[in-house]
Amino acid sequence: MSTPLSQALATLRRRYGDAVIQSGDTLSRTGSVWPTGLPTLDFRLTAGGLPLGRLSLLAASPPPGASGRLTLLQALSAAASRERTAVYLDLAGSLDPGFLADLGADLEALLVVRPPSGRWGEGLSMARSLVVAGAPWLAVALPPVAPGRDPGWEHRLTGLVEAVSARQAVCLVAAAAPVPPALGYAASLTLGCEAAGWQEAHGDVVGLRTRLTVLASKVGAPGEAATLLLRYPRPFATAHVVGWPAVVDLTAVVERAPSQIAAAAG
Repeated sequence: MSTPLSQALATLRRRYGDAVIQSGDTLSRTGSVWPTGLPTLDFRLTAGGLPLGRLSLLAASPPPGASGRLTLLQALSAAASRERTAVYLDLAGSLDPGFLADLGADLEALLVVRPPSGRWGEGLSMARSLVVAGAPWLAVALPPVAPGRDPGWEHRLTGLVEAVSARQAVCLVAAAAPVPPALGYAASLTLGCEAAGWQEAHGDVVGLRTRLTVLASKVGAPGEAATLLLRYPRPFATAHVVGWPAVVDLTAVVERAPSQIAAAAG
């Protein structure tokens, strides 16, 4: 039987989308996460992993240049592809399938979406369609975005966020600086990415140290920071991501006695 309340709910959902009004049992599932397998991410920067049903953001810190955001996005996409079907929306046009293979991706389970160059608003719509159809894991690599470049992108972003929420999917977006305000508002978790120096061995660059900082979070407390080492592929070695430093946690050095630090570093 139709009541004034049910009619009001139907009107609001038609106008603003199903995600704006949810029942209590749906909200109770918003604490679910996808563990990344990286202890630094899962147990220090997030509450167990990337949240399901929400948009997470890897935001490059200015100035322009290497930040590690795309390498980390690809590493997590590779990990997801080993468990489930994963979608990689390559709006930045920088995806290297060979690097994904080095990261151990299941290339048959990883769907790469590349819309026509410059039409990334349409790419967001394509990603939404795949999430609605049941794709459980979505990565979006955004190019630098000039203000006002695509007047229709905010509406398409809203549609994607609604689909991710309704399907309880993982959605991870990597964006260059400056991050569009609408993207920042839509994200439930924003991790700032800043290069912390190249990692070298025997005179060769073997990786990039990236400092991650929780800039904003609706699923935990912001302000925590840690560093990851993004190791590049080398002969007879695969690419991978580890916490850095592997033995000594620099943020905890001030809390430990010098003798303890020397023992750990040795």
